[in-house]
Amino acid sequence: MVKLKPKGPFTRIPRATTIFGAISNAIRLLYGRKEVEKFIAGFINDDAKITSAFPYDGETYFLPKPLSVDLVVKTLFETKKEDVKKVKKKDYIPLESFEKALRLEEFEVKELPYKVIELPKVSLDRVSNDSSLYFWDLVTFKENSGLYFLYDGSNKLFEKYIVPAMRLLEDQGIGGKGTWGYGLFEVEIEELEIEEPRENSYVTLSPFVPENETSLILWKIVKLGGWSQGKRRPKIPMVVEGSLSREDRGKMITLDLSLSYPVYVYARSFLVRASLPEEAVGHV
Repeated sequence: MVKLKPKGPFTRIPRATTIFGAISNAIRLLYGRKEVEKFIAGFINDDAKITSAFPYDGETYFLPKPLSVDLVVKTLFETKKEDVKKVKKKDYIPLESFEKALRLEEFEVKELPYKVIELPKVSLDRVSNDSSLYFWDLVTFKENSGLYFLYDGSNKLFEKYIVPAMRLLEDQGIGGKGTWGYGLFEVEIEELEIEEPRENSYVTLSPFVPENETSLILWKIVKLGGWSQGKRRPKIPMVVEGSLSREDRGKMITLDLSLSYPVYVYARSFLVRASLPEEAVGHV
């Protein structure tokens, strides 16, 4: 587990695509393009995988609520009907609750340790000098809270590439506007285990593009884009965190952005076994 202890606000909670891109760019700055290719090869060859970033609060680690919960929430909380609305509104639930949700058992929800605020900004037209007001979202964290992401794979790749890249990113930031002081953090490496049921369906902890669309069971789609070396990447439809599928590793997507090298977009899954509710059988 890689913990990001924030030095200030973030512009957003970064997904695996953003984290992978930031690490790749940091490796390029540290070691050059050839080492980036070796790093990416480790992910292409399934030697490594990462999750999106999720919030933590002290020793409480939050994970995305499985979509299966929404199908059975009224049954799970039959004796606590007042909790149904609370559960439906939550994007993240604590690790212990996540493990219960994987088994389709009743669980508890907690308040999240961050807030999203709108920050007003003023832009000036270079020609007319006219000003216009716009708003910028900021994610602010309470004391002793922050973000983390999970890594699974080669320890050699982790120590050689990811650890030094994250050290560099401490002062460069993740998620944009690092020069404004956003997305800066202190990094800590710890262990985190998730107890999984013995099932043949899975919840993903990273957005992914399936190799086989028939593997999807319960899912939502989000279009993710971004920037690479000043070039805008096209928005790619991906299956969101918390979606359920059969085993499907996802893809590494290659883009030609007219740079001197191809751009790789991380669209791999990070799968955790999960029970499938009877209500989802028709989705299989």
